[in-house]
Amino acid sequence: MSGTAGRPLDARRDAAWLSGSEITAVALALVGQVLLTSALAETAYGRWILLLDVFIAAFLVLDLGLPTLLARDGPRQPSSLRPAVWRVWRVQATVALPVTVLVGAAVLRRHPDVPFLVIIAAAVSLLHLATYAPRAALRAAGEARLEAWSKVVERSVMTGGYALFMVQGESAVLPYALVLAAGALAGLLCSALLMHRTLGSTQTGLDELGSAWSASWRPLLWAGAPFALTAAVLPYVSRIEKFLLADAHGYDAVAVFHVAQMAWAAGLVVPAAIRSALIPAFGAVRESSQSTSEELRRAEAWIAPMVPLGLFSGALIVPPLFSLVFPASYTDGALGASAGHLFLILLPGWGLAMMATPSLAGIQTGHNPWLYAGHAGAGLCFAVLAGLLLVPNNGPLGAAWAALSVSAVLALLALVLRPSRRDMHARAWGVVLLSCALVPWLWQHSPFGSFAAAVVLTVLAVLVARPSSEAQSGPSA
Repeated sequence: MSGTAGRPLDARRDAAWLSGSEITAVALALVGQVLLTSALAETAYGRWILLLDVFIAAFLVLDLGLPTLLARDGPRQPSSLRPAVWRVWRVQATVALPVTVLVGAAVLRRHPDVPFLVIIAAAVSLLHLATYAPRAALRAAGEARLEAWSKVVERSVMTGGYALFMVQGESAVLPYALVLAAGALAGLLCSALLMHRTLGSTQTGLDELGSAWSASWRPLLWAGAPFALTAAVLPYVSRIEKFLLADAHGYDAVAVFHVAQMAWAAGLVVPAAIRSALIPAFGAVRESSQSTSEELRRAEAWIAPMVPLGLFSGALIVPPLFSLVFPASYTDGALGASAGHLFLILLPGWGLAMMATPSLAGIQTGHNPWLYAGHAGAGLCFAVLAGLLLVPNNGPLGAAWAALSVSAVLALLALVLRPSRRDMHARAWGVVLLSCALVPWLWQHSPFGSFAAAVVLTVLAVLVARPSSEAQSGPSA
């Protein structure tokens, strides 16, 4: 075992590893769902998914925000990461096990004929919960590549097991449930083993990570509370439009909007992965406002060139894919709108989310993380308001415009609440806003014009970002 802990942080390098692993994981998960729906009867598949969703919903806040704290504070003293992970596991187990028993008992009363499925669904959720801390520790130690591999291993075991049982003609849900549990266990063992081998034998006290990591659990739980609360709120921000659609226009409208939003949300794994990589980098400099400002601008400089061609790629690939994968009713307007058109309305929100990622990471690692919870709460309130104004009279189209307006407000709030908001990279933001306005709109009128605009704006983003990058040369930590 190495005697050193991790390697220097590099946000761009780590973001590339995490983005690649998330995209791979999404692709493997999609293949897995196709295999499951082919092998299982609709009722069995739906029931298994429902059981999983019950425990996922119940466990939304059970990570207690501690993995985020680990990623934020770990770069201060990587040799404290291993004991910190054990501390997180103890705290989480103390809270999660009683909740699991209570939720499990309630679910068993509703589904007494499938006790093994209930137990497996609970186990899968607990195993996923346990993976967050070692993966955050790897990321904080500059080893996001190892975190990435642990995610790919988990999904590969799952998809490979599904394929094996399907080839054998297995149609019972229990073997596939066991495969999912085996994949979650493989992900946990892989991430824990990699953490153990990577972080070295030298260990220092938890107080090296900051006051929140003192002997008492109370300051740790309080420090993680904003992140736990946000984890509970965020899922509802993207579901308000569906609730209002179901009430005003029925389930057909929900179905077509869900397809468009599902494809759009799949693209959000990229800004989510970038934010995961930025949290340790920003955490390492959170005591210096000047360094934080430089890191924020540097991140905006290298993210901006990714947006124009990302928008064009989404417009090029996703709407035609809808026509290949889904029934014609989802693309011909029979359900109130075309999924492809709805996706193009939502698409600029991806560009805004990309550019707002450094600001959000800055809020998370700032000295008042309750601003992060406030950001999510304000987003939820605006989502309700926009939905009430736009959905009842406009159906799926109104839902898409409401969701886009929420993305815009969340990006604006991130700019307002971020540390050093006066030091934003204004030119990079200008190029991204222009890209969000032009590329999807041009695609609907002239695909070649959309491509030309994406290329020109990418070059422009590189040019406007270059002075910032050169002026702040050095490791992108």
